[in-house]
Amino acid sequence: MNKKVLVVGGAGYIGSHVNKELSKAGFETVVFDNFSKGHREFVRWGELFEGDLANIEDLEKVFQDYQIGAVLHFAAFIELGESVVDPQKYYLNNLRNTLNLL
Repeated sequence: MNKKVLVVGGAGYIGSHVNKELSKAGFETVVFDNFSKGHREFVRWGELFEGDLANIEDLEKVFQDYQIGAVLHFAAFIELGESVVDPQKYYLNNLRNTLNLL
């Protein structure tokens, strides 16, 4: 069984904690993050692939380079006030980029 998990947004608060717990449970992880909201110092477990969900080539490369068995997606924007002020930013990141991943 392939235990390599792609943790998209794994340099953010929730993603980094999930990545830590996956590693403690014996899973190999690959953190995929563009660091627009996440922090490089939060990536303490697994491998790092710096990429952007908006870039299809980044997605193709991570799936070519690693034998991924599962994907966990934590790369959504979550600030309510900002989403009201700039809904297009949230649409592009939270919907379009999720569709790119799928």
